[in-house]
Order: sequence, then C-alpha cells, then structure tokens
Amino acid sequence: MNTEETVQDIIVDVCKKRITLISNEGETRFVACENTEQFMGVMDVIKNTADPELITYVDPATKDN
Repeated sequence: MNTEETVQDIIVDVCKKRITLISNEGETRFVACENTEQFMGVMDVIKNTADPELITYVDPATKDN
C-alpha cells in the first residue's frame, strides 16, 4: 500500500505573499513569505518543479482572501 502524501493544489496569493499547499490527504500548509525576495524564491521553485495545472492564483480583487 502506497501512502505517499503529495501536493494536489497550490494556491498563490500574490498580495499577501502567501502560498497554500494542499495535499492529496487534505492537509493544508501555509508558506508565509516575509518579503518579496523570499516570495519570488519560493515561486521560482514552484514554477520549476510543480505541474502548472496545480497552481491557482488568488484574484487580487477578491475581498475575502
């Protein structure tokens, strides 16, 4: 039985510099970046390694995020 946990969704909130990772087992992890440089570094890793279909960007016009 393979019980390897994998990322199934990546939600990027550019305004808050926050990235939410959701696993196939329903676990949620937050990556809160303290500055733009740190955020861009994490985004580079995501863009270079993650399936683009997993990435969702939060609409900056959304008030409830």
